[in-house]
Amino acid sequence: MLWFFIAGLLVIAVSYLLLPLFRTADVIIDDRNEQNVDIVREQMAELESSFEQGEIDSEQYHERRDELEQALLFDVRKDAEPASTMNHSASSRMSAVFLALFVPIAAVALYWYLGTPNAPQLAVETKVPVTASGEPDFEKLVANLHNKLRKAPNNAEGWYMLGRSYMLMRRFDGAVEAYENLYRLQPEEPDVMLMLADAMSMQQGKMLGRPEELINKALQKAPQNMTALWLSGMVLEQKGQYQAAIDRWVSLRPMVAEGAEERGELESLIRRAQARLSGTNTQQMPTTKAAPVASDKAAADSQAAPAKVVVFVDLSDKFKDQVSQQDSVFVYAKAQNGPAIPLAASRLKVKDLPAKVVLDDAMAMMPQVKLSMFDTLIVGARVSKTGTAVGQDGDLFTEQEKVGHGDEVSLLIDKILKK
Repeated sequence: MLWFFIAGLLVIAVSYLLLPLFRTADVIIDDRNEQNVDIVREQMAELESSFEQGEIDSEQYHERRDELEQALLFDVRKDAEPASTMNHSASSRMSAVFLALFVPIAAVALYWYLGTPNAPQLAVETKVPVTASGEPDFEKLVANLHNKLRKAPNNAEGWYMLGRSYMLMRRFDGAVEAYENLYRLQPEEPDVMLMLADAMSMQQGKMLGRPEELINKALQKAPQNMTALWLSGMVLEQKGQYQAAIDRWVSLRPMVAEGAEERGELESLIRRAQARLSGTNTQQMPTTKAAPVASDKAAADSQAAPAKVVVFVDLSDKFKDQVSQQDSVFVYAKAQNGPAIPLAASRLKVKDLPAKVVLDDAMAMMPQVKLSMFDTLIVGARVSKTGTAVGQDGDLFTEQEKVGHGDEVSLLIDKILKK
């Protein structure tokens, strides 16, 4: 298609060049004759004027007039000779042939040397990688981006995108590498410090050490940064400084709107720290009162439901022909009002269904955020053709809300995820 378009443009260009050469010789001769007649008329007018003013006599007047008439007749006859016409026509045709051949050849040669004649092929070769189902292959796209950034390591925006992608994929080693490079390029940016600290804490399962240093540095530069205040509260909690953690999180309340999802997470963190602070104070009470308190706590623990959920999961018959036996099945629990990440998760295959799964703290995705920390849960199951932990458009799933500790839940995967 591209070459047809180029050929069309060449035809138009050559036509404009050849058009003047194909004008007939008669037209050219007529134009010249008209010019000769105009010149003679002017000279005759000057001759008439000189004669009337007495500048020349009658004999000179007639002699000069005869000369002008003969000269005009000679020019007209010369232009009318066939040989002249033939020579001009032949010359025009030779020029036309030369241009018709030279212009296209020169244009194609220049395009081949300077242009991109294989552009259509390149477009095909650089198409977006897809999975067997025809969906974009997210993991290959991320891998391609990573390879390009190794060759162009000063692309800050690229490292940011790569870090975000690896965080979504829960590949924290890759996220740390990406954010380390971003921090190298933007070492004074508080948000970059916090992104790196978050990725490192997820990688190592704790916020102490370098993540804490980065968070404190970000707080010094931006004391009212919500993320910095939030993460610094978690650092204080991990260090056992529960009251300081509570104070830090309480200072965040005016910054988070009532009813927002983040507000629910914030209140959960405050309640958790208050409970731990209360437990610490109880352990520090005098020995004479310790026994009754311990007895009461044991009684309460014996009555409390275990921090686990029993899930029976199966796939709806209407979808069984649309999946492979090797497709991944994720069974998970997350907080009804709290962080969006799963608190506990288990991975199966479609071939394992129907199945019974027990979700508890042993399956926690992060040591600092466990199922036992939240009273009300959302329990779900999802079939993923790509095998990624992040839900994709077209995945099969189901969820049940308001599940408590110790509950048994039956899940039938019967919906299609649409993002």
